[in-house]
Amino acid sequence: MFESLIGLIAAAEIASAQVEVQEKADAYFAVANQTTVTYDVSYRGTILSDKGEFSRMTDEILADARGWKRAGIRFKRVDSGGRMHVILAEPKEVAAAAPTVCSDKLSCSVGSLVLINDDRWRGGSDSYNELGVSIERYRQMVLNHEVGHFLGHRHILTCETATGQAPVMLQQSTGLAGCEPNSWPLPSELWVRL
Repeated sequence: MFESLIGLIAAAEIASAQVEVQEKADAYFAVANQTTVTYDVSYRGTILSDKGEFSRMTDEILADARGWKRAGIRFKRVDSGGRMHVILAEPKEVAAAAPTVCSDKLSCSVGSLVLINDDRWRGGSDSYNELGVSIERYRQMVLNHEVGHFLGHRHILTCETATGQAPVMLQQSTGLAGCEPNSWPLPSELWVRL
């Protein structure tokens, strides 16, 4: 019994090490191969938020050294025709973009569309609001999360155990799963698949 327990522990450590090596290889590949992603900013439906503030914050978040820039991505704003389209959208417009994938309750990414729900942008989410986390931090998180989907990331379901921080790809808008709120990609998330 003791030997089988040691075997299970060893197998788990090997699997964990393999994941860590792959994540580091992905991160190295991304950083070693700098990629520029052009993006444009637009609006859909009736928008109640300040459009100028949304535009400014989008530019700041995408240029921030704590963000996807650490994965080797450089974002460049263009007037139109970007590779990625960041859209502040009325809730019903988010749902209409991809009815089988998106809802009117959350933000959503579909293909080249990064749709930020205007209700969430203005009011945040219960999971952040209940902890007194600022709307600015929520906005950083939601934009980084949806851009993460554009970059090839899927949802993560648990905290990073070493820090207790939520991965940016955890659906923090619907709950924190016992994690600490976090607005920026963790080192383990610094890879892209474009």
